Amino acid sequence: MAKINILPPEIYNRIAAGEVVERPASVVKELIENAIDAGATQIKVRIEQAGTKLISVSDNGCGMDKDDALLSLQPHGTSKIKCVEDIDRIGTLGFRGEAIPSIASVSRMQIRTRQHDSDSGFEVVVSGGKVEHSGPIGCAPGSEIMVRELFYNTPARRKFLRSNATEESYIDEVVILAALANLHISFEFIVNGRQVYFSAGDGRLEPRLRDFFGRKYAENMLPVKFESGNIRIHGMIGQPGLTRSSRREQRGFINGRPIESQAIYRGIRDGYGTLNERGRYSPCVLFITMPFSEFDINVHPAKREVRFRHEFNVSRAVTMAINAALRNVPAPESNLDVSVSLEAILRGAEIAYTISEQEQPQLITESQFKEPVPSKQVEFTNPAEDSNKWHDVEIAEPEHIAEEIVPTPEIHDVTEEPISAGYDDTEEKPVDSREFVGLLDNTYLMFYNEDDKSLEITDQHAAHERVLYERILRQSASNQTLSQPLLIPQMIELSRPEAGWLEKNEELLSKLGFEVAALSSNTLMLNAVPAILPQAAWEEVLHDIYLAGREASPDDPRPALERAAAAACHAAVKAHDVLTRDEVASLIEQMRHCERPDICPHGRPTTIKITLKELEKRFGRR
Repeated sequence: MAKINILPPEIYNRIAAGEVVERPASVVKELIENAIDAGATQIKVRIEQAGTKLISVSDNGCGMDKDDALLSLQPHGTSKIKCVEDIDRIGTLGFRGEAIPSIASVSRMQIRTRQHDSDSGFEVVVSGGKVEHSGPIGCAPGSEIMVRELFYNTPARRKFLRSNATEESYIDEVVILAALANLHISFEFIVNGRQVYFSAGDGRLEPRLRDFFGRKYAENMLPVKFESGNIRIHGMIGQPGLTRSSRREQRGFINGRPIESQAIYRGIRDGYGTLNERGRYSPCVLFITMPFSEFDINVHPAKREVRFRHEFNVSRAVTMAINAALRNVPAPESNLDVSVSLEAILRGAEIAYTISEQEQPQLITESQFKEPVPSKQVEFTNPAEDSNKWHDVEIAEPEHIAEEIVPTPEIHDVTEEPISAGYDDTEEKPVDSREFVGLLDNTYLMFYNEDDKSLEITDQHAAHERVLYERILRQSASNQTLSQPLLIPQMIELSRPEAGWLEKNEELLSKLGFEVAALSSNTLMLNAVPAILPQAAWEEVLHDIYLAGREASPDDPRPALERAAAAACHAAVKAHDVLTRDEVASLIEQMRHCERPDICPHGRPTTIKITLKELEKRFGRR
């Protein structure tokens, strides 16, 4: 008896839908690509309830006749490929012929289309992949495809969707990528009946960057124009100093198609070199044009990834393009009115100064070298004689850079299960047998542990991150989050997906101590911040909270809160911040009460230990 069965279309299409239709954003992407391939100059996207209730994409493209409308619902029905050779020179976006039948198999779909030279249009109504109605209809030239009740017949798939705010942010990104890649096409995006943005098809990149990502973003971008062999690159890159915590804002396009490519990411990284610190990524929008025979887009069902024939050449071209653009960074300008004296400027700025009697200090003479120079080295004493004494270490007493390091307030037990448990003040903690012996590079705190005669080195930034992280979670778990209203509310410009997601997640932000209000599609008014984080780069903090929270399940907000709390640790003291003795003592005391004092919220160690055995081995005593 035969064991191999030929799958019927309804089963095959659902399997294909699992590869092509991951979420509502996948539907929007496929329908927009079809509209672009149809030669549209105007595209309107409408969604309701993050695309689960309605996705509508209409265009003024070439439209279809009756036969094409019905054939588009057949598996692998496509107008983009006619022979085997076409596969090696694919210049269109949608070409597999899987999108329409796959989407129709997991939704209720309605297609309305009309060719420009036709007097009437044609309509097809499909439910779960089966045609329920078709016939003539009056409609405008072009096509409109409406997808309702996505995943209505596959509830398991619908269950795995994220929150509406997160799914909407994915759709936002799809529309933005399409609009950036097709500057000659006018895009309109409508969410729940409200127009989010409208961009004219004027062919200019800068206005779209400003509309989608904000004025500050657009003003800090540099133009790129480069050509090497058969590779041409143009677009915009961020000026040095404009960075993000992830590479999500590094957008690359190959012949107008948005793609993800490690070769391009490597080229961007090498192009900036040491201008970006580790773990920071400069935003960019790069358009690469090259022969279709030099890359293969047919390696991923959703056409996200691309394989280059010569990856090194692509990476090198991107690196050289960025290097050339960075060489044109304008020098900072100073608009100083030379008609006003320097003395008047300083007096107006309330800066006190005195004129030195000599323009240059005297050089140290040979005889002065014989005078004893005060030692700045750490003075070690016998720990057994004075186990609690602070040694005579030269620690500056500047303004309190880390004023938020204060003695830990009394925390009461929380009856509900905490996200990250606090500590019980009644529990007797072991006496800290460590002695502070010095600082290394104003970053690492060094302690002598007399119990095992070891040297312990603590990263002050990682340690303070752990303290703030656990405190935020304790307060959130006990509903004791304290906000500090800003005397002057701060306007924060973000990308449209970020601002939209944050606006819809007020509850999560409130648990962290933030209070925001929407001013426009990509601008928020920050009215209050967490009381324990009075100073931070709030734009960066909110950006990281968005990245951390968008992947959370709506049924379990705790992971989102934990990741958002970790993102909010920007206010922790940094490397090279000079701490006072009291601040060091307070930080270490709070570390003793942390649940996981050994690692920071991002997984890095807070403290490393060098044992006496290791030292003896290094010095050849063992």
